[in-house]
Amino acid sequence: MKLLHEQSELRDLNYPLYLCTSFAPLNNQSLLQDLISLSCQLTIAVTQPSEQMLRAIRIQWWIDCLTELKLQNSPLSDRIISYINADRIEKEKVLFILEAFQNATFEDSAEEKLRMCWRAVFEYYCILSGNEITEATGLLGSLVSYITYNPSELQKMFQNSELKNEMKVIDSIKTADGFIKSCVCLLYLSKSNKLDNFTLLPIRLFLHILKGK
Repeated sequence: MKLLHEQSELRDLNYPLYLCTSFAPLNNQSLLQDLISLSCQLTIAVTQPSEQMLRAIRIQWWIDCLTELKLQNSPLSDRIISYINADRIEKEKVLFILEAFQNATFEDSAEEKLRMCWRAVFEYYCILSGNEITEATGLLGSLVSYITYNPSELQKMFQNSELKNEMKVIDSIKTADGFIKSCVCLLYLSKSNKLDNFTLLPIRLFLHILKGK
């Protein structure tokens, strides 16, 4: 079956998160996939270029594009603009997230800033999907940030028991939302060093959602 553009783009950017979005409610799925794709692109812009100025320029490109609602710059930006024009997302909320990523470009170590960025992304998803915004879902988003650019660091944090208290907070999440539940599963798969096995990952996520845990 041919994948939609938003599915294909996110799959190439981050396969584990692409799988998680497939468990989201259908009415929010495409929008979520593009929101996560945008966040992955911004994370790449913050973490990959070696020069701070280049990082800032890449983020500014997105800010200019979405501030002025410029079409035909990229398929992803066009889709984001279409959501804004259709009042499915708020331009100000998206720009807030973009500016958070831009702030991360000015840090020598962007780890904490990226955690804040992804917290904002998950909190906005909660608004869009009707989920309650809690400390737990924000914390979940902040930890998912590592899966986008440094999953091995997340595994180390689990090995050193740094996340014990934070995972207790995340375990308090009560939701039927498949995306949120599958992202929690990603963290536990990382803890048990199973996140790298992409062959079994779809099955593990499906069983997690099926069991309702």
